[in-house]
Amino acid sequence: MDVPDLVADALDGESVLASVSIGGDDGVFVTPQRTLVYRGDGLLSDESVGEHEHGFDRLELKQGRRRTSFTLHYYDREESFAVGSSYAQDVIKTVLSAHLRATGALAEDEQVRGVYRFNELTVVVGTERLLKHVGGAVWSEDYEAYPYADLTRLDFEEGGHAMQIVIAVAGRPERIKVPNDRASEVRRTIEEAVLAFHDADSLAALNEAIAPEEPEQEETGPDYADSGIDSLIDDGEGDGDAPATAAAGADADGSADVDTDTTAEAPAGADGFVSATDTEVLSRLEALEAKVDEQTELIERQQETIEQLVDELRRGR
Repeated sequence: MDVPDLVADALDGESVLASVSIGGDDGVFVTPQRTLVYRGDGLLSDESVGEHEHGFDRLELKQGRRRTSFTLHYYDREESFAVGSSYAQDVIKTVLSAHLRATGALAEDEQVRGVYRFNELTVVVGTERLLKHVGGAVWSEDYEAYPYADLTRLDFEEGGHAMQIVIAVAGRPERIKVPNDRASEVRRTIEEAVLAFHDADSLAALNEAIAPEEPEQEETGPDYADSGIDSLIDDGEGDGDAPATAAAGADADGSADVDTDTTAEAPAGADGFVSATDTEVLSRLEALEAKVDEQTELIERQQETIEQLVDELRRGR
């Protein structure tokens, strides 16, 4: 919309980044540092411009059927203005975007594709990151940011009453719950922003491109060092096919009377251990490794469940 003369005078050299019409000649004009609320000349009031600096500590909204009040909390004061409720969503997006850029939560040239409010959850979809704020205020310093450059997974899980946005940074997943009545709009906005950032054609192609690479594992034999396992392996000198084992009743010429019955139990040595073959030891090690892998997988699943529970408790479920 056109910039009124009174607003131009109040700019003091600043440029208008965005503007929102709020009915009639009235409008909200946003600069890098301030929000200017213009009221045209009318029956009840004269022409005026209200100035509100960005960098406030908290932004609170009180929505009514006809009017929505914006209250900006600074460390030493509070400032307020009101607009018609039908214009409130556009004003929220414009003012909050400028504030987040002014405070460094968004890059100076970063655009905002959407601002969504669900009770105490506010989600801001930028062109370079997604921001999440949970609290009674629409916004404060207590927020979390998920830069698209660091994403390792993006997914959407449908539910009976809500959709969960699954967004992982550096391999750690975060779940953000969105009511189903806004789910399709939120999903479309996030997908468009992230796909455009990574220049991907689809969600599947994106996840394939950003998935972390698994380190290559060299195939090596079992390491018996310092494990005590080597005490079970007979390292006697034989022909290479089987370990040479001396029987207790060996003859002087080195021959021995050996019972060839394979069902007989091997005699215990002086130290109480029963000698084992390499094959038997490796079999036991493989079984142990399989058990360790199973326990590790179980622990990882439990950790994901714990993280989800913590997130839901933070949201007051």
